[in-house]
Amino acid sequence: MLKKFLLYFFLYILTGGIVFSVFFLTPTEKTDFPVIRLIIIFFATTLLIKYFIYMVISPWHDVAIAFSRYRRAKKSAGDRYEPPVSVLVPARNEEAGVVTTLKSLLESSYKNFEIIVIDSASTDNTGEKILSFIGQYNKSRPPGLSKVAVSYLKEERPGKGRALNKGIAAASGEIIISVDADCFIAPETLANFVSYFRNPRVMAAVGNVKIGNTQNILGVVQYLEFLFSFYFKKSDSILGSIYIIGGAAGAFRKEVFKKIGGYSLSNITEDIDLSVRIQYAGMKIVYAEDAVVYTEGAADFSGLIRQRLRWKSGRIETFLKHRHLFFSTQEKHNKILTWFILPLAIFGEVQLALELFFIIFVYVYSYLTNDYSSFISGIIVVSSMFAVQIIFDFHRKKWGRLVLLAPIGWLLLYISTFVEFQALIMAFRGYLRKEKTEWQIWKRKGVF
Repeated sequence: MLKKFLLYFFLYILTGGIVFSVFFLTPTEKTDFPVIRLIIIFFATTLLIKYFIYMVISPWHDVAIAFSRYRRAKKSAGDRYEPPVSVLVPARNEEAGVVTTLKSLLESSYKNFEIIVIDSASTDNTGEKILSFIGQYNKSRPPGLSKVAVSYLKEERPGKGRALNKGIAAASGEIIISVDADCFIAPETLANFVSYFRNPRVMAAVGNVKIGNTQNILGVVQYLEFLFSFYFKKSDSILGSIYIIGGAAGAFRKEVFKKIGGYSLSNITEDIDLSVRIQYAGMKIVYAEDAVVYTEGAADFSGLIRQRLRWKSGRIETFLKHRHLFFSTQEKHNKILTWFILPLAIFGEVQLALELFFIIFVYVYSYLTNDYSSFISGIIVVSSMFAVQIIFDFHRKKWGRLVLLAPIGWLLLYISTFVEFQALIMAFRGYLRKEKTEWQIWKRKGVF
């Protein structure tokens, strides 16, 4: 706690010093450093334009959802929509949190569902804990949960995609929801997921994933990072350009798998591969903000870097595999996705690769010219976005402490930038060497 306080205090002093410098330091002539200034303007402008567009569009997501639900309610007054749902929980060495995940699912307000737990070649006590829990649950099943079946499948070969495919084959529900075995699922999540499928055009939905372990600095950084990322999914949902449905919270019509097949057995990020294939097939994906799932973030830098290395490697592999989606002119493909979002994702990786040099340029330029205005603009934009997102994060009970971090959020994001930069370099090096990225393993402690 003391270390966290001291770090926050230092970051506030640094931010305050930069703000102070704007009012009390006299800038030199900027024309002395034209190249550095142009580089700063190019990178900053590109980034700020993207954030500005997303911030303008994102609030309309809530309006659109509210209007859509109101219109459907008028058309189908009294018409209950409760299709059978199958919740898949793949688990590999998840003895620390799998029982908590199952208990949270059984507290769901939605009752017409089954749970299928797939033990993916675990080498710890995951299987024993699952079977013990199921045995106790079947012996003393509460009356309100009498319709909820919990089944156990064993997959001898490792691989999350293989485990999920086994679960899909055994699923009886019209809607299939996947959650990770280190998660806590909010009581209304399943019902909220299902509500989006009232629209027959919706074929998949991505839930709102939040970091549950925010006791240390790394947890707070990941929480802010996820908050940032998932808030912008509102814009992607409106634009029809979602191309990542994370494994921690994804929902699909079962017919999706009949049309395009199951999860990839070779891609290390099978969820991204499936999401891009859904987009390639011209199917509609939406963001379900009120389908909240809390997940366990990496507890140390080593685990976080391995996680991001897997994400980077899988994204490179997916983009190369589905490169024909880029700049596609096919009628079924979303042009905003193919001509703007996906190319911008590639540009973002290039920008990340140059980020370290960009940061050095900014600091050198600011020091030599006594002009810290570029920092001020970044602080204002990032802090404002964090403040808005934290304040309107209705699923976070104690947001008061986090909103105090908004002024130093720009500095906290440097931590994730460093991790992402290192992961990108490792992923690119691994691709050139044709090295296979392995699934990250860290010591689970459980979200709650």
